[in-house]
Amino acid sequence: MAGQPEFEPRFVAMAEVLGELGAEIEALGEVFCRDEGFVARHMRELQAIDLIAQKQRALAAILAAGFSEAEMRRINLEALHERFCGFIDGAAETCCEVPIDAAERGDPLDLWEAGS
Repeated sequence: MAGQPEFEPRFVAMAEVLGELGAEIEALGEVFCRDEGFVARHMRELQAIDLIAQKQRALAAILAAGFSEAEMRRINLEALHERFCGFIDGAAETCCEVPIDAAERGDPLDLWEAGS
C-alpha cells in the first residue's frame, strides 16, 4: 500500500495474537456471564477478565501501529496509559508516575489475595 509504513512482521504477528487472545478472553467472559449465579459470585473476576481483554486489545493496537505515539496517546486505560506515557514526547508534564510498589504488585483488583 502506498503511503503506509511497513512494520516488522514479528510485531504485526504479535499484534494479531494479542488481538486474538483479547477476543478469546472476552468470549470466555461472555460465556460466564450467561450464568446469573456465577456472575453474582464472581463479579470481580469477571471484571478482571474484561480488563485483561482491554489491555490486550490496546497493546495489539500499539504494536500494529508500529509503536506510534498517536496510538499510545489513544490509550484510555489508566493502568496502561501511565506505563506508556513516558514513551510519548512532551507527555512528561501530563502523565502521572506509577509508584514502584504498585507497579510490582500486579493485581490492581486484589483478586488473588488469600481469603478473597
